[in-house]
Amino acid sequence: MPGVPERWPGSFVVTLDGAMIGQILLRRATGHRRPAAEGKADLGYLFLPRAWGFGYAAEACAAALDWFDGLLPGEPVVLTTQTANVGSMRLAAKLGFTEVERFRAWDAEQWLGLRPAVTPSA
Repeated sequence: MPGVPERWPGSFVVTLDGAMIGQILLRRATGHRRPAAEGKADLGYLFLPRAWGFGYAAEACAAALDWFDGLLPGEPVVLTTQTANVGSMRLAAKLGFTEVERFRAWDAEQWLGLRPAVTPSA
């Protein structure tokens, strides 16, 4: 991982009992479909179906966001998911993302959320 993260601030593998169950990416949103996301950090995650519903994604994403806030304080983060993905919509709300806009892409309605910049406390 670079000392000064630019395009890829973070890439994490999530394990359970020594086996990979998911991945979390924090990348710079360059060339994003929506202007509201352009240049911001973009949170992405993917978990195996057998890991769904146990809170692993919430715990791992929260830890990755805490890490990111320590590394790049004051940076907002965006997240995009399909509105039909109820679990991902719940996770976004739990992580503090609020809706910026909805748009159509990949033959489905998409949701773009923003997690405001977290400023370090004095």
